[in-house]
Amino acid sequence: MVVGHHAAATTCPTDSTEVRNKGKMESKGNWSGLSFSALSMAQFQGNLENYTATWGAREDLGLTTDDAFDSFRVSINPFERRQKLLGEFFGITTGIGFDWIRLGVAPDRVLGYDASSETVVATVLEPNSAEVTVNRINAVYLRVPVLASVHLFRSGGSGLHAEGGLVAGYLLHGKYNPEFQSGTTDTVTEEDFPITPLQLSARIGVGFGKVSLLGEAALLPFFDENPADSPSMHSFSVGIQVALSD
Repeated sequence: MVVGHHAAATTCPTDSTEVRNKGKMESKGNWSGLSFSALSMAQFQGNLENYTATWGAREDLGLTTDDAFDSFRVSINPFERRQKLLGEFFGITTGIGFDWIRLGVAPDRVLGYDASSETVVATVLEPNSAEVTVNRINAVYLRVPVLASVHLFRSGGSGLHAEGGLVAGYLLHGKYNPEFQSGTTDTVTEEDFPITPLQLSARIGVGFGKVSLLGEAALLPFFDENPADSPSMHSFSVGIQVALSD
């Protein structure tokens, strides 16, 4: 009985200390989750001192920016790591995520790239020449965030939270996919369409528990172009995210 009591006395403090230390180190951020956002565009021309900014895409391209079922962003962020700086109240979150952007194009337009002007252009189809049944751009990015987060709850609980910062992205797969139907169905896939290979976005999220409202604005243009006389286009999205973790 004495030996057993002595062994328990020597092992229990160590185990409890490990549990307490583990609890102090772990903190859940608000990056990990599944989100759906409506996608739109904004135009920017000039520099930070003298610029013009307008809502929507360039009209000549026929991009769909007012239909969340045609132009949207779906993100899945499976991994995150949050480092507490001021207890649970303030910390820095990073992780890994995957982003799928689908951008719809009007059925009477066919996009292309003009090398002489280094600009994405659109050809307007003649009436009754062909029916475009599928007309969209797809882009899949690998993303890594650096986000500052505020939690208004204790460790292990849930409550109000806010998070904001930058998200960097690398293009894994991008293509332009129009499908024509004129007697027969012809599908064209342009794998080398000029979508920006690197992306940088400003992100902000506010929520309660597992649900967050999100807003993202791209700081770099969506297309890899150099328009001299027309503004560059930057994606903008607003949506909702549901956390994956408990």
